[in-house]
This record gives sequence, structure tokens and C-alpha cells, in this order.
Amino acid sequence: MSNLFDMNDLVATAQGNEVHMLGKLLYFSLANLLVDKGELSQLCEDMGIPYSGGTRLSVGDAFRSATGDIRERVPVTAMGETNIYLAYCRDNKHASDILSRELVKETLNQRTNNYEKLANISYDKRDGVFRAENLMPDDAIDVPACCRKAEELFELYQQCANRKQIETICVNYLRGLEATKLSISGHMYFVPRTHMDKVDVFEGFIKLLGGLNRKETPLVVNSLFIIDDEKQRSNMTEEFYAAVKKEIATCQERADYLIKSGSQSPAVMERWVLKIRTLEEKKKHYEGVLRRELDGLDDEFATLKFLGQELQVRAQSIRTQKAA
Repeated sequence: MSNLFDMNDLVATAQGNEVHMLGKLLYFSLANLLVDKGELSQLCEDMGIPYSGGTRLSVGDAFRSATGDIRERVPVTAMGETNIYLAYCRDNKHASDILSRELVKETLNQRTNNYEKLANISYDKRDGVFRAENLMPDDAIDVPACCRKAEELFELYQQCANRKQIETICVNYLRGLEATKLSISGHMYFVPRTHMDKVDVFEGFIKLLGGLNRKETPLVVNSLFIIDDEKQRSNMTEEFYAAVKKEIATCQERADYLIKSGSQSPAVMERWVLKIRTLEEKKKHYEGVLRRELDGLDDEFATLKFLGQELQVRAQSIRTQKAA
């Protein structure tokens, strides 16, 4: 199929008789997100959405994220001439126990940009102290304010879930709805009619999430009903093939690796066996929704099923040996 997804091929409506709908087209955008993990966990519990918050963000990731957020653009006009200054953090000498970056000011010129060091920002893993040192006074950039902001963000990033972590929660929930990601950039999914009642839950989750976002950037979520007719069933069949083909390839590669490497972890092998079975069940479900045999990937599914059986046999054998 084409790598382009033509929205003109879709027939969608904001309202309608759900009996005559194929499913829902769901779109959402998370933008820049930072949400307290306690608040996020409570929201997930209230909405019935599985929470996978994980552990605190590592100090290294928190330090890089916090200093990476420091970016000031300051235009200054003097004597009829305007200069544009950028203040941001960049890497400097690396040490195993000390995370360090330097705050610099870049002056944008037509030919060659000028760079000035304004401060050293560091975090010492040994004593757990965040430091701002060698601060240089500057007429255009508020250097102390930039350093304070970096430290505040550093603390915030350690106690909050970021966009990537929240994106994982969203994608896992949609996976439970047997949603198919459409071949288009961004987060756009087809949710079959058998699960589209739960789209309202997801939309409510995203809207409430926006109120908890420490970055105060807007989140977007919307959905439309997809009319159930032959053209739309054909469109979604192509999208299903494109999405599932990628999932099959991932499962095949991982299963093949576990077999060839002689994995001794039954739990890991059984997780992939479960993923393979879930994929097979999703195919059967979509055959009912789309009212057609989805036999375009039969060879790939046959190979996948064989690998799943091999993993299951190996996992059972290892458990039996350990129990003996």
C-alpha cells in the first residue's frame, strides 16, 4: 500500500447511530508534558486506566532534561541596531561522578556567531548537590534566573512523569482497545466499534491530564465516528495490514533471538508467547469487525505461530528441569 494516508478516503461524522458505525477515528497530541507522578497515578486509578509510572527518572536524565529546557531568546535594540541573543546549556567535559553543562550566550550575526560562557551548572552524584558556579554578569541575560530555573526543573523532573512515560500509558491503554495506529505521523488510531465506548474514557483522561500539566502547554484530543460501508472497511483493512505487519516483524525478531541465544528465562519467553497470541486474537476480532478474511499475512502469521510454539516448549522444559 501507499506510504501516504489520504484523509479524503475517510467518511467520518461527529454524531450518528453507533449501530451503523465501523468504529472511531481517534487523534491526540501530548505536546510538552510534565505531570506529578502521584497525581498521574491517582488520575489513572480514577479513570480505570492502567498506570505504569515506573521509578523516579534517573538524575542523569533529569539533569539533561532540566538544562535542556533552558533556552532564552532576547532581542536587544541599541542605537538603532538590534542584536539577538540566545542563552542555553551545552555539554562540556564529562566526569563519571559529576554531571556538568555550561550556560552560554550566543550572539546571532550575519556571518559568524559569537559565544560567551555565562556559568557552570553541575550536579555532584557523591554529595547530591546541584551547583551553579562561575556566574558572569550580563546585560542581556539574567544568568542567576537561568540557573535557578535549571535547578527547579531538575527537582521537578525527578518527581514527575514526562511526555514519553505518559505516552506509554496512553499507547498501552489503546492497545487494550485493539486500536490500530494509522499510517500517518502523530497519534491517530482506528478503534473498532466493539471498544469505541471506551474512547470517551480516554478523551476524558487527556483533558484532565492537561489540567495537571506543569508545563501548561495545551493537549489535544478528538474523535469521529467512521461510517460502516465497503469503502471504509477496505481502508481500515489496508491500515490493519500495515500496522500488524510491523508488530509481526517485531515479534518474529524477538522470538528468533530468544531461541538462537538459548534464553534461560521462561518468564521472558512466555511474555512473548502471550504477545503472539494477543496478535492472533486481534486478527480474528478485526475479521469480525471488517467482515472479511484477513488472509493477506497468513504466511507471516504461520511463521509467528511456529516461533510461539517453540518458545512455549522451551519455557515449559526449563520450568520442568528447575522443578525436578
